Order: sequence, then C-alpha cells, then structure tokens
Amino acid sequence: MSDDAGAFSSVTLSLTARPGIAIRLLDGALQEVAQGTASLEAVVRPGLYMVEWSSAGRQSQTMVRLDGKQPRFEVKFDPSAIEGPGVLDPSAADRLSLIDAVNGSIRPSERAYASSIVLVVSSDASASEHVPNLELRLYDREDVAMRANRDDTPNLALGPGERAHCYRVRPGRYHIGFKAITGEQLCQSVPALAGRQTLVFLTLSRTNLVFADGDEFHTEEGVGIDPSRTAMVTVRGDEKDYRVRERLRLASLMSFDLANGTNSLSGDVVEVLDDPKTDPLLRLYGALVAVSAFDRAGTMRSIENNGAWSFPPYPDQTWIARLKNWVSDPGQAGLPTDALAASWRLEHISPQSFGSDEWSKLPSRIEAPPMMDCSWRWAIEESIARPDAVRGTSVMAATSRSAGGSLPWLCWELSAAKAKFVPAKVTAEDLPALVAQVAEKVAAFVEPDTLSRTFSKGLEALSPDLKATALRAMQLVVPDAKSVTTETIADLAVALGLPSRLLQKRLVRTSEALDQAAPALIDQASALSQENSLNDDAPALFRRIKYKNDLQKGRFGGKATRRGFTVSATFDDTSSKNWVKVAFVVDGPAKDGEEVQFHRHDSFKPQMLKKRFKGGRAKMSVTVWGGFTLGVWIPAYDIELELDLAELKDAPRIVRER
Repeated sequence: MSDDAGAFSSVTLSLTARPGIAIRLLDGALQEVAQGTASLEAVVRPGLYMVEWSSAGRQSQTMVRLDGKQPRFEVKFDPSAIEGPGVLDPSAADRLSLIDAVNGSIRPSERAYASSIVLVVSSDASASEHVPNLELRLYDREDVAMRANRDDTPNLALGPGERAHCYRVRPGRYHIGFKAITGEQLCQSVPALAGRQTLVFLTLSRTNLVFADGDEFHTEEGVGIDPSRTAMVTVRGDEKDYRVRERLRLASLMSFDLANGTNSLSGDVVEVLDDPKTDPLLRLYGALVAVSAFDRAGTMRSIENNGAWSFPPYPDQTWIARLKNWVSDPGQAGLPTDALAASWRLEHISPQSFGSDEWSKLPSRIEAPPMMDCSWRWAIEESIARPDAVRGTSVMAATSRSAGGSLPWLCWELSAAKAKFVPAKVTAEDLPALVAQVAEKVAAFVEPDTLSRTFSKGLEALSPDLKATALRAMQLVVPDAKSVTTETIADLAVALGLPSRLLQKRLVRTSEALDQAAPALIDQASALSQENSLNDDAPALFRRIKYKNDLQKGRFGGKATRRGFTVSATFDDTSSKNWVKVAFVVDGPAKDGEEVQFHRHDSFKPQMLKKRFKGGRAKMSVTVWGGFTLGVWIPAYDIELELDLAELKDAPRIVRER
C-alpha cells in the first residue's frame, strides 16, 4: 500500500487571527486562493501553501503543508502571543512586555475614583542615552508644567532605554511636551478619563536631518520622539494583560488608517467597537476612521470583498447611531475634543443626525486642541460657519501656526504658544470680502498662469505665511472668477490650517502687507531702495540655525555686551500667572535716531522690530509665555548682541523652565 493510501483529496483549511488582521491564502505558485479578515475557511487540495497576515501596513507569513491525512487543518495567528521576527511589528515583543508591566502595576485603590496619565518612553540600545534629554513634560489646561509623582510611578522593571512617568490628575484634557526627532519641541493632546488610566507609549528614534548652511547643505543626526509612532489607550486597571495588548494593537491599526487613508473597519473590528465595555478612546478612533473614510469616497468600503460593512452614498441611521455610540458623549469630562469635532462632521454628512435636544446638549465650542489631525480639519470647517466653534487661545493659535508633519496625530510647537493671541477686529461677515480683497490685490502682482515663475520684488517681501495666504486666496478665487462662498472660505481655512478667527487675522495682515508692497512695483526708486535696505540685514540671519526651538540662540555672537553696547531685560507680572511682561533695553554710545533691530522668537509677528536710539537707549517690550533668546543688530556699528532670557538669574520660573 502506498503512503498516500487513505489520504483525503481535499482539506478544509481554517485560518484564524485577531480582529482587524487581513488574511490572504496563496498556493505553491503564489497565486491567491482566498482572502478574508480575522477568519477564513477554504477547501483546498493537499500541497504547500503560504498564509499572509497583514495589519497596519505590516505583514507576516506562515507556511502550511497539507498532507491530506486529515480532513481539516487549523492555523491560529495571534501577534500578541508571539515573540520574534514572525510578529507583524519587529519591536512588538519589547512593547508588549512594557504593556504587561504597566498594566500589572496599577494599584487597585486608584481605579474607582482617580485618573492618571502614564508616559512610557522606549528606545533601542543605541539611543537609550538620549532618553533623559527628551524634556518630557505634562501640561494642564493653563499650560502649566506638572510634576510627576514618584510615589505613584508604576514599579516597573525598565531597561536602559525605557522611562515611565506617572501623573495623578483630575479628569480633563492635558497635553505633553517632548523633543521630537526633528529637533523641535512639540506638544500633543492627552486625555484623562474618570476612573481610567491613560497609557501613552512614545518611541525614541534616530534619523538623518538635512539643513542649509549658507549655500551648502549638510546632514546631522536627529534623535527624539517620533510622534507618528505614538500609541495611546486607556485602561481600568482590572483587565487581563492580553486584553490591553489587543487594545493597543487595534489602536495602532486605526492610527495607521488615519495616517494613510486606509480603512480596516471589517466586521470583526466593528463588533469589538460596538461593545460598550471597549476602551472609549479605541471606540473614538474607530469613529474617526469611519468618518474619514466617508470624507474620502462617500462610502465606507471595508477590507472585506463582500463590502458587508460599508456606507451607502447617504449613510443610513443605523450607521449614524453606531458612530454616535462610538463617539460617546462629547461633553464627558476628559474626553478629547475629537469627539465634538466628529459629531459636527456627522451632522454635516447626514443632517438631523442629532435631534434638537441632543444637539443643544453638545458643547458649543472646542476648548483645547484635539488629538488627531482629521479632527482639527473638521473643527476648522465648523468655525467658518460658527467662528465661536474654536476658542481663541494661545495654544489654539500655536496649533494653527505649527501643526503638521506628525500624522495621524495633531502636534504643534511648544514655543509657538509664547506670542499672546489677539483676535482681529472683524466679524464673520467680513470673511468673503477679505478673501476677495486679498485675491484681487495679489493678482496685481502675479498673473494666475505665471505662479511658477519668479515673483516680483513686492511679493517676495511678504513673509512665507502671508505669501502662502495671498497665493492660496488668489488660486481659489481669481482663475475661474469664482464668487467667495462658504465652501471657498472653508477650503482656504483648511489649506492654511486656520480656524475662522485666526483666518480673519491672517487675511487682515496679508492685505496690509500687500498694500505696503504695492509701491515697489510702481516706483522703481522705491524698489531700488528696498533692495539696498537688504544690506542692513543682520549677518546672523545668514548663519545656520542651531536650535530649532530658539532660532536666534548662538547666531548673534552669544554676548550681551560688546564695544560699549549692552542689551538687558527686566520682568514684570501681568494679570495672568502664565504670562510675563519683558522690557528689553539696549544701551550704548549711539546717536539719536540710529537704528537697532530686535530679532525675537519666530512665534512673534513680526519677528523683527526696528527701534531708534534716543538718549543712548533703545527699548522694546513683549509679553511672553516662556523664555527665548533675543538677537540684536546695530547696523551703523556692525554690532551683534545676544540675550537668553532663560539664563538670567532674576527671570521668573515660567521663563526659565519653558
């Protein structure tokens, strides 16, 4: 009798994975046999097969040999239970051990009534020495840095490249600050929910950065947090380790969807999100993925071929009700403002999604930056119809000036919150007129079909943000002689990342700058004078930027006194404990009327102010949220001065530590 006697001619191959993991079955010739999500059964002939498991852009393979000796063969794949190169994420084993350690260290007495935020930083061995230099801090709603409680920090067995910081907080919205891989000091929103612990996993990475130094380009190594790899979930503290592992995996899956425009909301994932016991943050991620998918294509095609989980062109109320449940109550203490932004977007997609009573109970405005970039876009769009939808605070202004480059998360520069927000004295009704006004003025500088050519001297005089505003306004309005509609304004606001009130302010500044630049095109003498005035630019501006969060530091010579000239600063309190008034003075043997340039932090608009000496003294005052380095240039004497506020002994704490 042959070895194959009694063998089955066909075998039922059963493949099982965790929710959200796509399965693809290939035969020995690598031709696709079948595909599915989370589970798949296929009747196949005996032979060699390969199974591809995919999730969040990562892939793993399993070889299966069917000899026909049994009618059914099962293969199970659970990345949270596997270590080594076979998992979807090569670094998963290290992160999973951290998850287990953090989850197992929560003290039961804290679970029912307290909130806390745990920041966990991990890195490879080659970058571990940089962990203490990340300037990692947690800030409250008033932008005050909080101190980690060492007694509350989980008792973890951490490796050389790992750190954990625990903060016991009230339910609410907070944000963290950290040194990013690009060298910038960034911020990111973090929620704290009642009775839950927020776990934020941050990854320290290395990369090569390219920077300009005069006419040359150089590379340098960047070491810091890679915000695109951040993962965030919440736990009660009484859950099994494997559940927290699975939660983090699904959170990473949906973060990948939001960053890359994919959709992993297959039926098995939807089933998890429908469970009211699922982490509220995870359910919110699912709602954001669903609404983003509809925004892209007007439908929600899942990774399943049969399209069982999809939006029709106009989502039915079953789906609307499901997403509302995932979002939960936007007014819940600590729930990120993404929930409110998603609710606004749902109402826009399907009017009357919320009854009048429900709608009236929703918060009327966003008080803090959301977690995700997509939520920020939806909030901006809502602000065009209702300017009060986004509160005008310094943190919001900072988010508008510096958000971007960290998808799917919304990050902004910490230093950009230093310049105090002052709203423009215009109303929502002025927006169409302002956009049309800017578009018409910039059209006088550049014809629509010559945007790729060198701009006139007048337009080049605008700062990068004003130039971007001017050109974008012209592109939206002038080429097709469009009228300025609400949709046009919304497109402009989203493109620039500016809520209504900040857009108004930017348009006013752009219009004024265009008026000042206009004579340069008409009067050649004025243009020549403007060109000659460039010779008075501070030499420091042509030197390499050494500190991305403090642009002037190290560029103006590093000394506060030189050849009889001195720059100094005094501090005064303001009505807010978070803001300090700083008076800068330059003393020296200058003639009355001679110019001195004060080069401030880039969050101030304008960045450079010109003052004149009178009685041997030139003065300039600002209100600041934190410290920065002032650069001084005195053209008539070819003198550079530099003053770092954080190094002054009499500087207030909020100046020295921020």
